[in-house]
Amino acid sequence: MRESCLPVVSTTSPASLTSTIPKNLCLSALATLKLQELQIIQHKMSDKLRLLGIIIAYMSGLAGTALIRKIQATVHRWSYKGPSDTPKTVIVVGGSFAGVQLVKRLADMLPSGWQAVLVEKNSHFNYSFNMPRFSVVSGYELSAFLPYDGIFGKTLPGIVKHVQGDVVEVSSGTKEIRLASGDVLPYDILVVSTGSAQRPPAKLLGAADRELACDELRELQQRIHCARRIAVVGGGAVGIELVTDIKTFAEDSDDKPEKAKDEKAKAESNTKDVTLVHSRQQLLNRFGPRLHKHVLEVLKKLDVNVVLGQRPTIVYKDSAPDAQVGGPGALHYADGRVEEYDCILLCTGQTPNSGLFKTHPGVVAASGEILVAPTLQVTSKDGLVPDVFAFGDVAATAGSKMARAAFFQADTVADNVMAIARDKKPVAVYKPTVIEPSLKLTLGKDDSVIYMDEEDGRSILLKQGGESTETAARRAWFFYGLPYNKDGA
Repeated sequence: MRESCLPVVSTTSPASLTSTIPKNLCLSALATLKLQELQIIQHKMSDKLRLLGIIIAYMSGLAGTALIRKIQATVHRWSYKGPSDTPKTVIVVGGSFAGVQLVKRLADMLPSGWQAVLVEKNSHFNYSFNMPRFSVVSGYELSAFLPYDGIFGKTLPGIVKHVQGDVVEVSSGTKEIRLASGDVLPYDILVVSTGSAQRPPAKLLGAADRELACDELRELQQRIHCARRIAVVGGGAVGIELVTDIKTFAEDSDDKPEKAKDEKAKAESNTKDVTLVHSRQQLLNRFGPRLHKHVLEVLKKLDVNVVLGQRPTIVYKDSAPDAQVGGPGALHYADGRVEEYDCILLCTGQTPNSGLFKTHPGVVAASGEILVAPTLQVTSKDGLVPDVFAFGDVAATAGSKMARAAFFQADTVADNVMAIARDKKPVAVYKPTVIEPSLKLTLGKDDSVIYMDEEDGRSILLKQGGESTETAARRAWFFYGLPYNKDGA
């Protein structure tokens, strides 16, 4: 530290150097450096303390709520008499994070004679948070798909029913939904949690069948493995996690040529030329600039080429849909520049899955989201649709498009469903909280970051170490109370 206040002059002795520099200048420089160090420490501590304060503030309330729910669930297990031969039904369409959370809540609440029916086109719960990592690292594909019967295995007999099917029509007049198979299911209360569509690897083309989805992941792993020039278009969370995993996992796992004698040659033979392209000037533009700056530094350290403010046209060599997932092609920029790549992955945007209501006037906003009241009941040109709810990514709520926000919204929907089941007016309203849009972002093998924008304009950013693929896989199963099985059984 002291050396920083001394000029580097190789022909002068240390004693003569110190005699030529005013003592007050050295002390001033040292004081400035110490102050900068102190400010950095205070800033880091401030972030940690503020995050701790937020967690304590919310967890104290949530802990009390959780205890009350545990007691209510215990009483419910003794009082619930099961569904009748013709049960009243709450149909939940969409079995991702939002829908599953709601069904689990309803399983602890519904009155005797009622049943929650989850209608989902996928055979297994797709744990999408792990898809970017599992499209790069092999051997964990099956663990990304959790069995629904396991998730609901501890619920009371008959209170939850899982139907695999694709809903193609909602008739609010007759209170029925129609499946692609032709089956018609009547409902007393309908909840739509169909989420949003994303491109692979965030959501897979073959997601409806676990084996096909696993094959899709393996094919993507092979394409990334064989590619030397890779472009990822889209600087959101998925795109950033993907490029950092490619640079830190795929390079290590690639086959090294036998002729590469030394470590430097081996490293050079394995290096992938990875480019991240984003249409905005800021990565993760839904969050504050502090996160952008930190992620940019990590990408630079990993030698990822970052192109901002560009929206190139993608021309694949093969027009087949599956060939466009990690297939070869070129990026055509507005200035005429053309860059060719062995593998191009498109990680841009989310499109609400609101097609069920496309023929219902005034239900779908211009954004594609389903319009809802603060009670999360669907609204139309004729007003409130009292027995139909929508929440999660598909709904136009004031909350963030993140799983944590959907969990809070599920509580609002559950309370209002129970009100209707008891012939009462739904009065619970959804109000977003500051912790809902917080983000944990993995940045490859060795780094991750926790980030939160605060209500007063400040932000919290905590740098953390990396997470093993095994840990990521186990977390998904633990979260849903299942014994971990790498083979997905």
